[in-house]
Amino acid sequence: MGKSSVAEKTANGVAEVVEETTVEAVAAPVMTVVKSEIKEEPRKLTLDERIQRVEDLTMLIDRWRTLNESRRKLQTFNIGADTMSSVLMLKDAAGNEFKTSNSPVIASVIDEMKRTLDSKVREIENQISF
Repeated sequence: MGKSSVAEKTANGVAEVVEETTVEAVAAPVMTVVKSEIKEEPRKLTLDERIQRVEDLTMLIDRWRTLNESRRKLQTFNIGADTMSSVLMLKDAAGNEFKTSNSPVIASVIDEMKRTLDSKVREIENQISF
């Protein structure tokens, strides 16, 4: 910081000495953090853990194949224009049956089945990782 004197003329012509003060800006120190480049290696899996991962992956792949096969079969399924050419039959564990040959009902059931299968296939695909 320094001071300097400057002479200024006033309105009545008299020179007046005015002191000016100089202000210096002080920059704050900048801190930088340096990360150490030490790479931690992942824990090595035991043989049992690796076998379990392979079995889990095999099970997911089998499920994915089954879902894809069901989806392909639904895509090739054709609903006839007449009301008697296609029949939808549901049967529960107790042996109760439900049958319909109503084409719009069958079409909406098939559409819902396709959406569900597509969702399940995407879900399984997201779970399959190495």
